[in-house]
Amino acid sequence: MFKKISGALIFLSLIGSANAQYVNLSGNNEYIKQYVEASPENWDKSLMYVFYTNEPCSTCAEAMGMIYDIYEEYYLNQLSLFEINYAVNDEFQFRLSYELDQPLSVVLVRIRDGLSMGYYKIDNPQQWVGNPFYFKENLTTRINNFLNM
Repeated sequence: MFKKISGALIFLSLIGSANAQYVNLSGNNEYIKQYVEASPENWDKSLMYVFYTNEPCSTCAEAMGMIYDIYEEYYLNQLSLFEINYAVNDEFQFRLSYELDQPLSVVLVRIRDGLSMGYYKIDNPQQWVGNPFYFKENLTTRINNFLNM
């Protein structure tokens, strides 16, 4: 029992310390329906969105490159990656759905049996660019925690 409690406390401290949040949200939206219906392997393959905006951000491009490298190395077969400029009018529903208001956010969406079961949002990962080791460890820990929930 202590292991479960301490594991939960560690997970909660990670969530709180990184401007991240897990939201349990059963259901579906039109994009997720299209994604799942497009291919049978998407039925249980979760999503990784990298949301950005047109706001000035000196380290966002570098952070996006680091995120993509981590995705390619570790998560290519577990997650589908999409980069989306949420400031564009056609993508406004993402801003509302995931409460986006930062220049860079990573949103992980759990897909189970073809439905969205919840998401985990990490705001401002560009703040870790100055320490590549920390960036990689922090991001992979958060993604792994999400995938193993």
